Amino acid sequence: MINSIFSTLRQARIDAELQEIITEGNRTSETAGINRDFLLKVLQEEIECKEKFNDEILAEPAELIEELGLGTFYWMADVAVQITVLARYTLRHEPTNVEAGLGKDSTAAEHIRCAVRV
Repeated sequence: MINSIFSTLRQARIDAELQEIITEGNRTSETAGINRDFLLKVLQEEIECKEKFNDEILAEPAELIEELGLGTFYWMADVAVQITVLARYTLRHEPTNVEAGLGKDSTAAEHIRCAVRV
């Protein structure tokens, strides 16, 4: 009887821990998707030659940082660094796993999607 109670409690604790892991994984995926979408929006604004650093454009990253925390700023900086390193290898004509996966004619948007896999 006591073993059954302990077994049930242990299983409930394991179930709660598993649910917490799943919830955190979903939250991480959602955050990555939001960040990826923002990076793609900035890329589109660059393509369309929109004015940079105006109040309207700066409002969205401010909201993202407030909503998602300062980690999102670091995360986007990390993506920028990854893409910069990729550009360095490309300029040196050194092969990369991104080039192997996307091909030589890949777009900037494809590079962002590659760097931000959800």
